[in-house]
Amino acid sequence: MSLLTLLVATTMLSAPESGDDAPLTPAEQSAIVEKIIPSIVRVECTLQYDKGEAPEAMGVGERCPNCGSYHGQEVESLIQQERPLEMAGFLIGPTRAVCPDPQVHPRFVKEIVVRFGDQRVGARPVGFCDAQNAVFLELSKPLEDAVALSFDVGRDGPYLAVTCARTNGAWTASVQPFSKGISITEDHDRFCAATANAVVVDKKGTPVTLCMNPRLPVDDSWKAVPDTWKSLSAQDRAALVQKTEAAANQCLLHVLLRLRSPKTSGGSSPWSYRYGRDDEDSPERRVVGVLVDRETVLILASLSPRVTARLQRIQVYPPQGEPIGARFSHTLKEYGCLIAKLERPLDGPAVLRTDAILKARDTLLASAAVVIRGEKRVIYCDHCRVPAFDVGWKGQVFPEMRGSSSPVFIFDREARLWALPVSRRPKLSVRDEWSSEYSMTTALVYLADAIKDPGRHCDPNNVPQSEEDENRLAWLGVELQALDADLARINKVSDLTRDGQAGALVAHVYPDSPAAKAGIEAGFVLLRLHVPGHPKPLEIQLDHERYGFMGGFSWEEFENMPAEYLSQLPAPWPSADNTLNRTLTELGEGQQFSAEFARNGEVVMKDFEVVMGPRTFESASRYKSDALGLTVRNVTYEVRRHLQLGSDDPGVIVSKTEQGGKAAVAGILPYEIITHVNAKPVADVKEFEASLLGGGDDLRLSVKRMTKGREVKVRMTGPAETGPASALRQRLGRLWPTTASRPGGE
Repeated sequence: MSLLTLLVATTMLSAPESGDDAPLTPAEQSAIVEKIIPSIVRVECTLQYDKGEAPEAMGVGERCPNCGSYHGQEVESLIQQERPLEMAGFLIGPTRAVCPDPQVHPRFVKEIVVRFGDQRVGARPVGFCDAQNAVFLELSKPLEDAVALSFDVGRDGPYLAVTCARTNGAWTASVQPFSKGISITEDHDRFCAATANAVVVDKKGTPVTLCMNPRLPVDDSWKAVPDTWKSLSAQDRAALVQKTEAAANQCLLHVLLRLRSPKTSGGSSPWSYRYGRDDEDSPERRVVGVLVDRETVLILASLSPRVTARLQRIQVYPPQGEPIGARFSHTLKEYGCLIAKLERPLDGPAVLRTDAILKARDTLLASAAVVIRGEKRVIYCDHCRVPAFDVGWKGQVFPEMRGSSSPVFIFDREARLWALPVSRRPKLSVRDEWSSEYSMTTALVYLADAIKDPGRHCDPNNVPQSEEDENRLAWLGVELQALDADLARINKVSDLTRDGQAGALVAHVYPDSPAAKAGIEAGFVLLRLHVPGHPKPLEIQLDHERYGFMGGFSWEEFENMPAEYLSQLPAPWPSADNTLNRTLTELGEGQQFSAEFARNGEVVMKDFEVVMGPRTFESASRYKSDALGLTVRNVTYEVRRHLQLGSDDPGVIVSKTEQGGKAAVAGILPYEIITHVNAKPVADVKEFEASLLGGGDDLRLSVKRMTKGREVKVRMTGPAETGPASALRQRLGRLWPTTASRPGGE
């Protein structure tokens, strides 16, 4: 009985002609397919989860007609649908078959069965072809009525290809011309494009060979009996995997990056330029590092400058023994990697292969997938193939590892590392805030120079910084207002801003700022930035709600806010940590750029150099008084503007009060200004600290909230007063402030 409850599909050629070169009639094509059908089997691979992880099949997929890339089959859905991964195979002996190599790690394979009609027999892989994308299967017993292919490699062309696949729900065999047109690449590689996963036959239907690869050599060496194909036995393949595993275990290391907790303050609005990124606030990251020499680790982590600024400690976990400290060296400018130097050398660095990755085509290789689970590094090695290549960033050639969602390291047969999963570093991370980090399998040929001489390929602005400097920002010296259609029309920039979808109105220019020195005034419209090395202009786009407290800051509501929530509220003023300032910060101090403005409908270009701005509320010097239970900061330029303070007005701003502390009990709230201590003005946190040290047992603090002032008395000896009386006193202190006609006025 035939395998096929298959439909027989034939390729209709041109009308019949006389002679040997006449196209085959449909009846002749059908006869060829019927002749091969008894040798076609179905290979069923039943998959399973392993440790809760879903399987992947890197060898199963097809080129997408829409995007042109290879997409692997979502094989996890097969388990959920309770059906196996199916492929057409070809019987080449009573108990021997050939099928495409699905490249599924053995841990995910529950069972392999070969089916012919209603018969099902177990099978196991016994050989893995080198140049052909194929695996040899040994059947547990012969299949009745199945006929093994008998090849005659001496047959002359023209040739046809008989293929079989499930189409529209039915297994369908078809015949089509076997193309042998010659292609020549730019490096003079010659090959013939051919139909893959096919039985090659002559016009009489006599099998010549199998073709499992879409690229064939231009000579007749492809006409070979499959049993003579160069391949690895199951034992040789296991040895290759073992060798790769040993190399990967030594050179692919678990790295722990410890990060300082980010400075938090009410002034860091959750509606600021990036809407918050929880992963950026994490105190640690566990990633993979590559030991590139005995003292150097290439750490595969794409950290933005604001995260790298908080990097405090690097620990590298060798295969055996205690973790080793490492010192930050460089951040690569174009790739998502850090380079660190070990405190003591390690054995077993990766042997790097840095020649063209195109040589990996049509070759049996090895791969390593490395994942960090908690504090444990897990490595899974397997054989692999590179089915195709894609051209991407800067014309680089990337292997297309279809069907794989895990980062894959590619090794050659000598256990030399050839490619690794690296994310391309975006020009500016703040311009792509919603994208997730995506790693491309990148050939080491592109990273070799950066690894050898990182100083020439590093980003000097993406480095660890002190806690004092981690929130420093570059600035242009302007406050911006988002446009809308009406503002764009009024300012005659509708055609320049897509009806207000882009651009921002300059609402204020700070004195002595870069913008002021360049002649920028309120009323200008900032359109975009032009930066050398950035092919796309950086368009200015602001959201209305991202600047300042949404809907305005209500001191009346603030007054009634439960104490535990006070420190979580954003500040009343727009945060200086906005898109424009963060973009300039990431460009880096000293970077030249041009800003495109519009005024009265005319475009004006202004040249600038990135400079660091004055300290902002987030980066201001601060002092915490444990005795008072409050933290104060210096009053910075954007705070002075919002609170209408002169440049010489004294005071420090309260950034936090401790619940139940003396300051909180006395009714002092965040964002209020303490101008005097015991009638003596304080200009900054140093003077405030000194005033507290010499203030005695009782302190009189002059407190200013916007335009209103009051005097608060705090007894420094004894515990903070609690209970109903203190709550009433705190409430009365808030409700009956005095005018601010004079500091500390009564």
